[in-house]
Amino acid sequence: MDKNAHELFEVTLSETRSHLLASTTDGIAVEMIERLGEVDFGQIVKISETLVDNFGQNARFNRNMIKKYFNYPETLPFVIRLNGEIEGFIIGVPLEYFSKESWAQCDENLGKNNTIYTYAYIVRKEHRALGLSKMLKRVYQNTLKRRGFLYITGHVMQGVTAGFTRNYQIVRQFDNWNNTGFTFDYYRSAL
Repeated sequence: MDKNAHELFEVTLSETRSHLLASTTDGIAVEMIERLGEVDFGQIVKISETLVDNFGQNARFNRNMIKKYFNYPETLPFVIRLNGEIEGFIIGVPLEYFSKESWAQCDENLGKNNTIYTYAYIVRKEHRALGLSKMLKRVYQNTLKRRGFLYITGHVMQGVTAGFTRNYQIVRQFDNWNNTGFTFDYYRSAL
């Protein structure tokens, strides 16, 4: 391989590969990430910084977490961009991925391959008023439904489910979830 071909190969590896799912004329786009390139790692880490205030330093995404959860097709990571910049992300993971976790054992759908667990859902605060959260969530749910999933689950701080717009069931509550000091609800909602 000559030097120029090698350099081109390196650049290609550092680029994000994604599938455009929805876009608007004012620069908003939702993509499913097939491979997160090096150029977008920093944006994901920066967006995850909003979690640190509530949940501590361990909540910030690092390189290992990004590689683990931006791992298509084992996981289903989505990003929302505004004028090319990532402004938020949501990561869906088949429930079976967590089959060894004690919390997953409480879900009657474990082993049925019909449930997606929402691992993370974050949109920059300064752009939420633009409707980015709502658009990202809607595209995420519609894509999961088209892929044949029946349920969506996740952990949220106690009381957050009161603001949900779709019907949900609290499957179980977990005190001091992941040593955060907070009680979290494990919820399930039909898609």
